[in-house]
Amino acid sequence: MTRALFALIAALAAQLASAQTLPPYNNLMALPGGMEGAPIVVSNNPESVTREGLLLASDPMTTSVPGRVNRVLSQGVLDGACASGSMREFAFYMHHILKTPTGTDRQVDRIFVFVEPASSGGATFNAYGAAISQRDVLGPVANSLDPGRSPSYSVSLAALSGQLPDWVNNRADNFGSRFINLQGRFISRPFPLVVLRGGVGSSLDARIKIRATSGCLRVRVVAASAAYPDETSASQLGRSQYAWGNVHTTAATVGGAPCSDAAGIGWGRPAGIYRFERWSGSTSVSITNATSSRGWQFLAAPPNSLASGSCVMNPQTPTPSSASQRAPALRYYQSNNTGVHGGRDSDPNSTASYGGEYLFNLSTTNRTGSCVTARLQITAYPGRLQCSATGNASRHYDGAFRVRENGTALPLVRAFVKCPTGPTASTIASRVLRPNETVDWNVQGFIPGLIAAPGGLLLNTVPAVAAGPGC
Repeated sequence: MTRALFALIAALAAQLASAQTLPPYNNLMALPGGMEGAPIVVSNNPESVTREGLLLASDPMTTSVPGRVNRVLSQGVLDGACASGSMREFAFYMHHILKTPTGTDRQVDRIFVFVEPASSGGATFNAYGAAISQRDVLGPVANSLDPGRSPSYSVSLAALSGQLPDWVNNRADNFGSRFINLQGRFISRPFPLVVLRGGVGSSLDARIKIRATSGCLRVRVVAASAAYPDETSASQLGRSQYAWGNVHTTAATVGGAPCSDAAGIGWGRPAGIYRFERWSGSTSVSITNATSSRGWQFLAAPPNSLASGSCVMNPQTPTPSSASQRAPALRYYQSNNTGVHGGRDSDPNSTASYGGEYLFNLSTTNRTGSCVTARLQITAYPGRLQCSATGNASRHYDGAFRVRENGTALPLVRAFVKCPTGPTASTIASRVLRPNETVDWNVQGFIPGLIAAPGGLLLNTVPAVAAGPGC
């Protein structure tokens, strides 16, 4: 056996061993950095919508339908320069699924996202982002939630690419998916920034940056049926009744599973307005062992728990490695579950998860004395919430990343992890490093919906297989 062939086999064996021995999640380090940026408005509560009406508004809300759904946003200053309930700059994230109603309620088939001036003098604003409906996703199966084509993945990709993916139909009608790029738009009344239509079971997603250049803005999200065909009637609907959907979270008896619905899953907790939209961090690593795997807790949400018969949403006392990735609420749903059709309580802290942006810089230097292949990976750590390994909609991670390597932008890359039975990694950057060579990786990603936490950001190294310059 030649020395070169032996080296190749040894390197391949090292790669296999590394793939089989990823570090346990609890052994990962805290992700260096902190949260920053503008507030983020999150509308995903309820996630599955079965009744038309108001889903979320940035001004305080109280019930108008006794015995059904009561939503009260906790009080908090959103922007010291603006009137109550309004802001100059914020991100907006939405993830809702349209479900079949019960009783005499009409089928919700569209969602409006309004921005409204906070004063009679109007407001001027810029807006940039994407809104995508599952009904507009093209491909082998139309109206698809297939991984890599879902509205959740497509929105995360559009946030990086600045355009709709080519598998999303930019409809000519007034209820279609679109990329939003408004500059200097003046409004004196509620303006429909997003109007999306979908069928039963359709997922509707959006991620948009909004900044007022004059005046201040409020947000209002309304679910409507075909009986409300335009923005005027939909805006009025959003001031007269409240939407609802899945699921109770305050009782341990729902479906026999605490903190969950009948399927054993609790969705849509962090609806409200949170202080920060982005996580930013940086760290340096020296590689001293050619075969190694180390990492950080990316998407480090602590699990829900049951306390004295009540569901505790992402507890107030998370582990230290998780606490730093949690933005405190400016306003959130304190209670929206007053009857048998209840909606969801929300979380006073939102993880930097759905809709959140991550910026991370990793500087890596090879100190082993030989050439190594360094790989930057996103890893899923499946926990209590398992899903079908054969279902099209099942995934633990499915999102796009932009990576700059030593200042040069690499092609956009997709990280996908399919409901694993154990820790599984998806590589987003890879480079052969000579002895004492350093690589700087700058990573940007917008976290998509339809994924599960926790996850890891890993640096995995093996002896280099292919000889490069100096190797």
